[in-house]
Amino acid sequence: MKLEFRSVLARFLVYAVLSVGAVAMAFPFYWMLATSLKSPQEAQQTQPIWIPERLKPANWMAAARLGAQGGSALWGGYEAGRTVTLRIYTGVQGQKPRVSIPTALGAFSDPRAEGSLIRIRYAEGYWEISFTNASSESFRLLPVVVLLSKEYVGYRPELPPDAVRSSGDAWRLEWVNVAPGALGYIFHNYREAWSAAPFGRYFFNSFFTAGTQVLVGLLLAAMTAFALARIDFPGKGVVWLLILATLMIPGEVLLIPNYILLSRLGWINTYYALIVPWLASVFGIFLLRQFYLSLPNDLFDAARIDGASYWTQLVRLALPLSVPGLVTYGIFTFLGAYNALLWPLIVTDKPEMYTIQRGLQVFIGEAGSDYGALMAASTFSILPIVLGYFFAQKQFVQGIARSGIK
Repeated sequence: MKLEFRSVLARFLVYAVLSVGAVAMAFPFYWMLATSLKSPQEAQQTQPIWIPERLKPANWMAAARLGAQGGSALWGGYEAGRTVTLRIYTGVQGQKPRVSIPTALGAFSDPRAEGSLIRIRYAEGYWEISFTNASSESFRLLPVVVLLSKEYVGYRPELPPDAVRSSGDAWRLEWVNVAPGALGYIFHNYREAWSAAPFGRYFFNSFFTAGTQVLVGLLLAAMTAFALARIDFPGKGVVWLLILATLMIPGEVLLIPNYILLSRLGWINTYYALIVPWLASVFGIFLLRQFYLSLPNDLFDAARIDGASYWTQLVRLALPLSVPGLVTYGIFTFLGAYNALLWPLIVTDKPEMYTIQRGLQVFIGEAGSDYGALMAASTFSILPIVLGYFFAQKQFVQGIARSGIK
């Protein structure tokens, strides 16, 4: 009985430790997702906000109603001729709020601010603010600023503002879009992040450079590893030791020499700069050489007796038998190339050559960082990798297990 109790207790402790570890590992991912749904003020607050306002279902109905008035209950908007009405519940009638539509930063004029009719009236317990688009243009967003006197002890806008600041004797309530629609309200940062930069181009650059590194790198590593494992030539041991010695050199040491070389070749801001320096991998050569050494010698002896050349032995025997090693090396190479930041940051300064990780830098400027948009962009930058892992996790786990990498 005591042994059974101890076994159950030990199993419970193991599960408890594993559960705590899983939660700790998943927490940064949750925080990234939560921040991607926060308003700018929520994302910059020092006090942690675990559930953003945009994740609360009570706000979704108000966002859908305001969005339907502007154009779409799902994605909102501010179409020509439409009227959007916002309510602020104050309970009593006091000083009339002051309302404006802010002009976009750097813009000389804004047709939303100049072509909108704003009406303010007090109804039973709330201020009703109406915006009528009298222009001939339709807009995706309707930013609004309301200055509400501090004489109001309590107030409640039907749609929570994205920022609340103190402005003299009034509270400054700010909305980045007062007609968002239900989905436009929840995924506001995702829409803004996608429209802020050409992420389609960034994705193409990342997949093209990573895919080329995988294909060409596999070919070079397989040929080199086969020669070192299965072909006898003078100085093979010295060559192998020199290749292994390069593993001891930190990659950061090679950044400046590589940059100077590529600069003199005129390859800065080209795909050559992103791809060529990383085609040869000592890790790949080492991994595949160990695979080829573990294959039976009889196979290659029989092939030589039948007249097979080294190239035939590589293509017909070695490569089919080393698929787990090739898959493992390909996965690690692709992940390393896709997630690379430092090297693309050095050799590219034109937006059309940015990779996806390099493109995330557009949300970090001297004036500060837009953390909500940055986390939204980070989320859809890792989405292809996460989906790829879920679809190919069996091959990924088997490849690593068979290759002996822990």
